[in-house]
Amino acid sequence: MKKKKSFTGLPDLIIAGGIMTASFFFPYVGYRYKKVNYTRTGLDLMKGFASEDGKVAMAGSVPMIIAIVLSVVILLIGLLSIKKAKSLFAGIGTLASIVVIALNLYLASGISDTLKKAKKVHIMYGSVILVVLGFYVLIRTLMVLYRNKTISMLDFMAVPGMLYFVINNYIPMVGIAIAFKKVDYSKGILASPWVGFDNFKMLFQSNGNFFTSNAWIITRNTLLYNLVFIVLGVFTGVVVGICLAGVTRKFLQKFFQTSILLPQLISYVIIAYIVYAFLSNETGLVNHFLGEANSINFYAEKKYWPFILVFIYIWKQIGYNGIIFLSSIVGIDKSILEACKVDGCTKWQQLRYVTLPLLKPTIITLTMLQVGRIFYSDFGLFYQVPLNSGALYDVTNTVDTYVYRMLMTMNNISVSSAASTYQAVVGFILVFVVNMIVRRHDKENALF
Repeated sequence: MKKKKSFTGLPDLIIAGGIMTASFFFPYVGYRYKKVNYTRTGLDLMKGFASEDGKVAMAGSVPMIIAIVLSVVILLIGLLSIKKAKSLFAGIGTLASIVVIALNLYLASGISDTLKKAKKVHIMYGSVILVVLGFYVLIRTLMVLYRNKTISMLDFMAVPGMLYFVINNYIPMVGIAIAFKKVDYSKGILASPWVGFDNFKMLFQSNGNFFTSNAWIITRNTLLYNLVFIVLGVFTGVVVGICLAGVTRKFLQKFFQTSILLPQLISYVIIAYIVYAFLSNETGLVNHFLGEANSINFYAEKKYWPFILVFIYIWKQIGYNGIIFLSSIVGIDKSILEACKVDGCTKWQQLRYVTLPLLKPTIITLTMLQVGRIFYSDFGLFYQVPLNSGALYDVTNTVDTYVYRMLMTMNNISVSSAASTYQAVVGFILVFVVNMIVRRHDKENALF
């Protein structure tokens, strides 16, 4: 006689998910406008609302729609959590509760900005219920994962790091919506009108066509500089690492390693003044040696700066890269090198057939990490070292400096966000393609 399957769901999650879903019908925010008190539910925020004269308004909220969907997901998890899949559903519930809490806090901060024309804006119990139950679901699902031995106490050591990435890296991704809006500060970001791809058109067709546009200049400069940095950085790092490995006296080892690493510890603000001391028109050391008749206005002559920037970058990074490769060389089994000596191999043959092949994994890993940021540039190098000279923009303007200038100088947050979104998308595609190429030729050294 077959036993009837008993219900193995999670009743508390069913209740929590049900109340969370119902809370969107409760008052979510209250405010006072022209001596009249208003209350708005979560559904009002989802659909958008306006007061009678339309001056206090809020557009439909995408984050609110996502929060409602995830609350329903938590309710379904409580209903569908059977023994074989409790860990899977608990994991989904953990992620859903984190996102719900984050979205609710984001909405609470955004509502005050959007309704700034109103008075006495305050969050009501619908929002509070959502956050409190979100934390309950988070703790409850983590307990299920721990009980099922899916996670251990050691895994909780990663929680601070995960929270940092969620708060610092993932929650701000909601701001990508700014790239598709024409931000009106009087209305706030959420209520600003959508403009589709107009901001991207301004970026890619700023001067009539793509090859004279800002997008082409910043893309060309960012990619070409980083390609040169990667190639020369790895090459000089290997050379310096091999040279340092050949130093046998401990005093000299410490001296060379410390002195060659010092540029890495110097801020680009200080480096900018050091460069200015060399290249200044009036008091620069270079112009002093050239003489007044042959002096060069370096901060107006863009043809010199690709070489200057590359030299400064390599000078600053050579010690760091060299020590990384030195640590790999030190880890090579000395018996292999001794066997090479016994067989009559020269220093060059040892280097070519033993050291360099064994450095291959380190070279690939370091290159892949640098390729991961190939569409990002060192802001200090390209902004502070050239002293933000407008005459040099054609060779010093990169994606990062363009985003900064559009935001801080031009006060165009929409185009600045569009450029930042373009940077993130292209960077992701480049990392994915390069990893695919490496994976095809050497699967063990691929990142994923």
